[in-house]
Amino acid sequence: EHGIFLTDEWIEVMLAAGTYLVPTLSALLNIVENKDRGVPAFAVEKSLRIKDRHQESIKMFYKAGGKIAMGTDAGTPYNLHGANAGELRFMTDIGISNLDALKFSTSNAADLLTLNERGRIQKNCFADFLIVDGNPLENILQVSDRKNHRLVVKNGKAVV
Repeated sequence: EHGIFLTDEWIEVMLAAGTYLVPTLSALLNIVENKDRGVPAFAVEKSLRIKDRHQESIKMFYKAGGKIAMGTDAGTPYNLHGANAGELRFMTDIGISNLDALKFSTSNAADLLTLNERGRIQKNCFADFLIVDGNPLENILQVSDRKNHRLVVKNGKAVV
């Protein structure tokens, strides 16, 4: 599911089966970005060794039109629970469009989990959404930086 060492052959198999790819770039890249902050050497070495290949695999699958959903494997070093919007930056840094990164994090993630009434703003769906300052289609950090958050709505009610 993470697709670290994808080949064209495996991408074809995944496309034919309708398999979702959940890149979890945060698990790897948070280790790389914080390698000098106490992350065990073996984790840093492994992350540095597979980083480029992992990112290339994700780009290949994205360009092939595969189904992608956002996930983070929160709990790995410097990959905090509740900070999953940081995955958006990692996605867009490798060439995924801001719009697609948002879709992967909302409707695609809901579809993967068969939560058909979540992840989209439409009639008969739960009203769960975030309002931010600025336009995340122009700057994805508007979503991941909490100072830009203006309103969180869950089940149709403002919670923050």
